[in-house]
Amino acid sequence: MQAVPVLIELTQPKPDERIEALRAVVYDRTGKVAGQTILKVAAEGATLIAKGEIKLDPKAVGDTARLLVAPVVETGANEPLPGRAELLKQLKGHVETVRLALRRPEIRVQIPRPVWWPWFRLCVCLVRGRLVKRVVLPNGTTLDLPICHARVTLCEIDRWPRLIRVLPDRDILRLRDDLLELIRRPIPIPDPPPFAFPGAIPDVPEPPAPPPLLSRPLMPMAAPVALATQPVEAIAAHAAPTFRLIEEIQHAPAEVVRARLSLGGMLLFPYLCRLPWLDALFVTRRHCFATVTTGDDGRFTALYIHACGDEDRPDIYVSAQQFLGGVWTTIHAPSITCGTTWNYHCGDEITVVVTDPRAQPCVPDDPVDPPPGVETWVMPHAVGAMPIAGTAGGPVPAGWVRPDGLTTYGVNVNAPFGSVLGFRQQHSLSIPNDGLYYFRWSWRRGTTGDWTAMTTPITRSYVRDVPGPAVQFPTVQLGPVGDNLFRFKTQLFSPADWAVDTSADPAGTTYYWPIDSGMGEIYAAKWTTPGTNSELAAPGLADTYQVRVEVFAKNGVRVAPGAGTFRFIVPTGVAPDGTLNTRIADASEIIDDGFVFSLVIDNSRCSASIAPPVISAGVSDDDCGFINYAPGASVTLAFSPSHPNGRARFSFSLTRGATDVPAAGAGGEVLAAASGAYTRAGTTFSGSFAVGTLMGTCPNAAFAETLYVAAKATDGTVRLSGYDRSAVRAFALAQQTP
Repeated sequence: MQAVPVLIELTQPKPDERIEALRAVVYDRTGKVAGQTILKVAAEGATLIAKGEIKLDPKAVGDTARLLVAPVVETGANEPLPGRAELLKQLKGHVETVRLALRRPEIRVQIPRPVWWPWFRLCVCLVRGRLVKRVVLPNGTTLDLPICHARVTLCEIDRWPRLIRVLPDRDILRLRDDLLELIRRPIPIPDPPPFAFPGAIPDVPEPPAPPPLLSRPLMPMAAPVALATQPVEAIAAHAAPTFRLIEEIQHAPAEVVRARLSLGGMLLFPYLCRLPWLDALFVTRRHCFATVTTGDDGRFTALYIHACGDEDRPDIYVSAQQFLGGVWTTIHAPSITCGTTWNYHCGDEITVVVTDPRAQPCVPDDPVDPPPGVETWVMPHAVGAMPIAGTAGGPVPAGWVRPDGLTTYGVNVNAPFGSVLGFRQQHSLSIPNDGLYYFRWSWRRGTTGDWTAMTTPITRSYVRDVPGPAVQFPTVQLGPVGDNLFRFKTQLFSPADWAVDTSADPAGTTYYWPIDSGMGEIYAAKWTTPGTNSELAAPGLADTYQVRVEVFAKNGVRVAPGAGTFRFIVPTGVAPDGTLNTRIADASEIIDDGFVFSLVIDNSRCSASIAPPVISAGVSDDDCGFINYAPGASVTLAFSPSHPNGRARFSFSLTRGATDVPAAGAGGEVLAAASGAYTRAGTTFSGSFAVGTLMGTCPNAAFAETLYVAAKATDGTVRLSGYDRSAVRAFALAQQTP
C-alpha cells in the first residue's frame, strides 16, 4: 500500500460558503473500493482546497481508476459506506476518471461550482427499520419473525403544508367536511404509527370464545355513515385538541381552511387513513430515495439526504418485495395514508409488519443442548411450532405434542392435528457424512401395517452473490431421491455438493446459505393428512396415526441408532435462554431403526344450526319472523353446535337491536352437559327464558341469534379456522293484541 497525495479544488466559492470535509473514494476498474479517505477543506485565495492522502496499491488499481468525491455527512451511527452508485445518487457526488502514474502517483481534480454548490446545503437523516411478520405462538404470545433478504423501498412524502397548498378548493372543503365527520366519532388513536384503524364488523362475527390461535386479518374498512350532530362537549371529550382546530374551520372559506389545515398536520395524521380518496394525491407526491436489502435479522438502513434548514421532519413510506418462486413479489404496499410514518424521528427504528400470507419470515434453528456424551444426533424437533415430546417422556407443557398425539393450546384442550403438517428436525454439525447422509419421514394409521413415505419435495434457498448489487436466491432440492430419501442439509454451501452449475457466473461470485431459513423452508417433511381434501371422508379417517423418521447412509442403507452411529434425541423443555433441553430416545420409541411418535389426526368439519324459537303462550309466525307473546309467556331457544368427534368449542349470543342479552349467552365445549342457562341433549342445547328477561324495557323487539362453532384442530402453527361453521337466525317478539 502507498500513500497517494490527493488535492481537490472547488472553484468559485462565495465568501460565506464553507465545507468542512469531503469524502474521496477510489474504485478500481471492476468497481471495487481500492481506498478511501476524508479530506479537510480550507480556503486558499479564491478557491476551496481539499488536501490529504489515500492509501492504495497503484499496481492493483491500474493506470485508470474512478474517483468519487462527495460531502461528508453525519449519520449519528456507524453505518457502512454505501456503494458508488448509491452514494453518487444520494449525496450528489462527483465521479471522475483519474490516471495514476506508477512512479509518482497522485490525484488532482478540479470540480466546478455547479457540481459542488449543493453540497454545503445537504443534511442527512438515518432511516432505520425492521421488516417482520407477526405470528401468534401456541401459548398465545406474539412473536415478530424477521423477513430477511427482502427488497425494501423507502420514500419520502411531500411535507403536509405542500400537499395542502396544491389541493383544489373543492378538495379542501371536502377534506374539512370528512375530518369533521370523523372527529365526531370516538375512534381509537393507535400508537405508535403508522396508524391503522379497526375494520368493519363482519356479517357473522367470530365470538370472543374460543379465540383463534392466530389473529384474523382486518376486515375491509366500513364506509362512513351519517351520524346525528353531537354536542360540543361530547365531541371534545375524545378529540379536544383536534376539535379546536375543526371549530375554527367548520364554517370558514377555503383559503382559511387551507391555512389552518397546513398548520395542523400532527393533529390530523391519525384520521388520514380513513380517507382513501387522498391516496391519489399522495402517490403523485411520493419521492423514493433508496432501495435496500434486509439483513438476516430483517433490519434495514438508508440515508435520506435533504436540504438543510427544513425543520419539518420527514414522512417515511415503506414498501417491500420478496423473492418468491423465482420472482420478486410485492408483499407490503399499504395505502400511503395508512402506511406512512408521519414526522419520522431520524434514527428511530420503524417496525414494518407485513400481513401478506405469502411473505416468508426467517426462522433460525433453536439452540440445542444434547444429552451428556452424545455428539452425533438427529432430533425430530416439532410439528409446526409445537415441539415433539415423544411417547416415553413425562408430562409436557401446553403447546407441545403430547405422548398421546394430542395437544393443548390456549383454550383448546385435547386438540387434534390436521390439514398439511410440516415437520421440523435438527442434526449435529457432524452430519451429513457418508455414513449418515439421508433421512425419510413416513406415516401409518394405527400401530400396525405398512408405512407410507412423505414425498412432498423439500427445497432450500442459497445465496448467489455476484459482484455488484445483484443478489439472487436459487434453490436446491433435498429430495425425494431414490427410495423417497431426502438429503441432510450441509453446514456450508458448496455448489459442487449440490450439482450447481457455476460455469456462467462472473468471477468473484460467492455462494452460501443464508443465516436464517424462510418460514416455508424450515420443514424437513410435509404431510397432507387424511381427510384434508374431503369433508365427507374426514370423520371416518380421524384416528391416531404413527409418524416415523429414519436415517440412511449415502449408499441408501438404513442406519440403526446406537452408541457407534448416532442417537435420536427428543426435546424435554426450553431453558430461559431459549435452548432446547433434550433426552436420548427411549428404546420403546424406536421401531425398525426409526424414531416413532403419535399424532391424532382429525380433519372433521364442524356444523352449526339454530332452531326456531318456541313461545309458551302466544302465536308464532315463522314466515314473517314475528312471535306474538301473551303476558307471562316464556321463550325456548335451542341451537346445535357439533363436531363428529366432539373436538370443537362454541359461542352463542343473543342480541336485541344493538344490545347484547348476556343472560341468553353461552359458550364452551360442544360436549359440555350444560352451558349458561342451557342444557344439552344429544347435540342440541336448549334453554327457556321469561319474555321479560329478553325484552328488557321494550314492549316489542327484534333479535338476532348467532352461533359460532370453532374446531380445535391445528397444524401446529395456527388453529384450522377453515373447519369452523356458524349460523344466524333473526326473530321478533311483539305483544299479542286482543
